[in-house]
Amino acid sequence: MENEELETQDSLTPDENTELEPESVNADDEADMTALKEKLTKAEELAKNQKIRAEKAEAEAKKLKVVQPKEEPELPKKSENLNVSLSDLAAITAAKIHPDDVERVEKFAKDEGLTLKKALDHEELKAILNIRGELRKSAEATNVGGSRKGSSKSTAEEIHEKAMSGQVPESDEDMKKMIEHRFTPKEL
Repeated sequence: MENEELETQDSLTPDENTELEPESVNADDEADMTALKEKLTKAEELAKNQKIRAEKAEAEAKKLKVVQPKEEPELPKKSENLNVSLSDLAAITAAKIHPDDVERVEKFAKDEGLTLKKALDHEELKAILNIRGELRKSAEATNVGGSRKGSSKSTAEEIHEKAMSGQVPESDEDMKKMIEHRFTPKEL
């Protein structure tokens, strides 16, 4: 029993290692506080730097907006030769120049130093216009779109004629049409 009491008393008496000194606790707290203060000042400094960078970027963006004028949509190309005479216009319409070729005629006339009327009589331009016309015609003739043939329903008479020539209808619907056509009275 005495041994038990001694053990209890020993366990109740504080060891030298477990004893907390107020000075050591304060020193640890102060070290933690200074570390936290340093982290806080660094965070504030980083936030301040980021704010400055953002303000600079905004100012730069505003400058770019002011410097760059609004882009206007590109208008169709206008002819440089605005002094087209009525006789030139009449010559273009009389020669039945395709609207796509008018610009080419103007360019040719400008390059050769001719009026539009005289340029239309030039053999080289006639050859160029003929080639362009042929290309246009062949492009129109060529089926580029890959159009589909529409499915047409055969009439009862067509189905009957095919059956008489040996081509038996494949669908039930066509068979019914053929039978109905076979047994309907024919008009005289």
